[in-house]
Amino acid sequence: QFNFKRFPFDTQTLVINIKSGAHSESNIKVSWPKGFPSVTFVTPDKGAYIGLKKYLDNNFLNELGWSALSTNISSKLFFDKNYYDYYLDKTFSRSENSIDLNLEIKRNSAHYIFKIIIPVFLILCVAWSVLWIPTPKLDARLTTSIVALLSLIAYNFVFEGDIPKLDYLTNLDKYILLSYIFCCIPTFISIGFSRFIQKTVKMQKRVTKINSHIRKWGALIYLIITMQIFYS
Repeated sequence: QFNFKRFPFDTQTLVINIKSGAHSESNIKVSWPKGFPSVTFVTPDKGAYIGLKKYLDNNFLNELGWSALSTNISSKLFFDKNYYDYYLDKTFSRSENSIDLNLEIKRNSAHYIFKIIIPVFLILCVAWSVLWIPTPKLDARLTTSIVALLSLIAYNFVFEGDIPKLDYLTNLDKYILLSYIFCCIPTFISIGFSRFIQKTVKMQKRVTKINSHIRKWGALIYLIITMQIFYS
């Protein structure tokens, strides 16, 4: 069961369970060999650890977009309250020892950084640059911000296949949603300022000052939230 909440900077654990096929049993009527209680333990020898060490040094996970970080072997006990034995035609409780081969892997995130995160950020920078255009030039501000927003929407369809479709938001989903919100802000600001510009000199100066504050603090807030998303 993978957890993609930190996608694309996520780390997953692959588990290979190896059952012994033998079980511990105190009931001599169902134990094997019959008439004797049995206790079964599964203990890996040093060859298993050597094999896992070799796998860390030489594997094909990089071709699949992952890197192997570490391996481990752990014991596990399965307990089945309603185990059905075909030969005895009986149902009884049964425990079975097994071992787990744990492989910790990390996703290679360079693909998502260079092909999704950075392009989305650059499109957002174009939209945010509208705040450097003088407030009286409403047409230029609206044209630039709307084109940037449409570009972000169109680019979303380009990388849509690279993002897992889940019933919860991953870190990358949160980043894209945040970028959409901040890409819309310059458009809303330009439309809002259109009611006040060119009325009075005093009002124009006030609008320009507010625009300057939004330009500075908005970019800072975006960067802080982005860092919070990926590094929290």
